[in-house]
Amino acid sequence: MNAASVRVGQPRAHEHGPRDSPSVLVVRAGALGDVLLLRRAVAGLRRAGREVVLLAPSRSGEVLLGPGGGEATRLVAWDGPDVATLLGGGPPPSALAEELERVEAVIAYTRQADVLAALGGHARQVIAVDPRPGPGTHASAWLASPLAALGVDPAPDPPVLVPRAEEQVRAASLTASLPARFLAVHPGSGARAKNWPPERFAQLVREWAAGGPWLLVEGPADEPVQALCALPGARRAQDLPARMLGAMLARAGLYVGNDSGVSHLAAAFGAPTLALFGPTDPTVWGPIGPRVTALRSPEGTMASLEVASVLTAAARLASPPRRD
Repeated sequence: MNAASVRVGQPRAHEHGPRDSPSVLVVRAGALGDVLLLRRAVAGLRRAGREVVLLAPSRSGEVLLGPGGGEATRLVAWDGPDVATLLGGGPPPSALAEELERVEAVIAYTRQADVLAALGGHARQVIAVDPRPGPGTHASAWLASPLAALGVDPAPDPPVLVPRAEEQVRAASLTASLPARFLAVHPGSGARAKNWPPERFAQLVREWAAGGPWLLVEGPADEPVQALCALPGARRAQDLPARMLGAMLARAGLYVGNDSGVSHLAAAFGAPTLALFGPTDPTVWGPIGPRVTALRSPEGTMASLEVASVLTAAARLASPPRRD
């Protein structure tokens, strides 16, 4: 079955007249990594002259809101009251109704029939996409495949996300106590089975940072890792908006993390990203970026991934010191 497996709704006359650029509404109710995997699809639409309106949870969706070639023009909050009214079966507020009616099409990454029906009642065309990748296909390519239904070629690897000017200034301030091209580490993920043992992260930090300052990234669902918090030189990044954290990671000389949304974020902002995999497959779920190495345990468990292998991969990937 193709990714764009179902069409809901019938094309109808555009009621608001032509816009400067046609727009497409992209719907993805996912976490940070899920949204960042849309970058190839968003970049393809932008290259084809479409504006992209993103309907996603506000916390994860805001990372793709910006002026870049792989970013959306507007964000509609999945967790906002307007969408709740729409999905509850009521008439959507006028602003949301107009947005749905004037877009060229809606690409909805969902299997939920009620969501598709709600969108199809107002949009000219809804292209439904199973968000699960097909066998042997990278998730970003799978999510870009429905662009063909609009006559749009999927983009090649998407451009990196570029921090806004104010994000760059703030990131420079937040990393001022770190050395140029610092080490950044994120020991968490959405599942314990995907986490490299914290004591091995600690050994990596001791050997790489040699007691100097380094950045410990803690996601919103992570439990504090005492073995890392207590290490010399730890600078903790906690509860930061995704774009702000991405701007900080863009300044790193090396980022090491598990299969997580933060690893996708580091890659998307162009950081040298070493992503550690065990039970999940990096050929499907690996981060997309210009400087990414995915290292998978040969046994499929994180406990069998040795520190020596990670250090070797890190040495090949890491950036030289920054001279600015």
